[in-house]
Amino acid sequence: MSEVFGVKLSVVYDNESNNPDLKASWGFACLIESGGYKVLFDTGWDGNILLENMEKMGVDVSRIDAIVLSHNHWDHVGGLNHALSKADDAKVFVPKSFSEKLKGEIRSRTDLIEVSGKTKVFDGVYSTGEIFGEYDGARIVEQSLMLETAKGIVLVVGCSHPGLDRIIEVAKKHGNVFGVVGGFHGFDRLDALKGLGFIAPCHCTKNRELIENRFTDIVELPSVGWVKTL
Repeated sequence: MSEVFGVKLSVVYDNESNNPDLKASWGFACLIESGGYKVLFDTGWDGNILLENMEKMGVDVSRIDAIVLSHNHWDHVGGLNHALSKADDAKVFVPKSFSEKLKGEIRSRTDLIEVSGKTKVFDGVYSTGEIFGEYDGARIVEQSLMLETAKGIVLVVGCSHPGLDRIIEVAKKHGNVFGVVGGFHGFDRLDALKGLGFIAPCHCTKNRELIENRFTDIVELPSVGWVKTL
């Protein structure tokens, strides 16, 4: 394991907001601060809302060092153009299987890193690499982030289309998994969550109530403005 840094997670885009100053909209984005670096994981779909929320949360968007896109769905990549308009030096990490046209558009704006296997973003921040699954009868590829903390690996996931249990298993190859935040989609194999230190389902999670009822002591329910420091 590389040097472990303190980690701060901030949900800057989500379907729900409990703060009247922050806007909710369908999609997901989470800002990760670790080791002096800022990484934006996904960008929601409406770039104006993304930028407005981050600015109201005190985020200097121009200081974002990297943008990681979990998968090529509109509600996770739609705000990329707006993000790059402010963070024009940010590297963008995408699954290698993204369309060549989209990769070309991104490459015309900034440095593009194509991810296939486990990939280092910065010290303590790693992509799981491409994980393959199926959604609505079609193949889908998704990457998640693994954050090294003093308590273990914290996973940041987009929609978990390949199955959250599969994503956790991939992460376990690299160390103990302590927590997970993001969209869980239709995930219902709840035994896979046993032993975690915290569970933070949001965005597209369909079984949020089931998860909350079973893991009452360790569940957090993020919305726009949710912040956690580890």
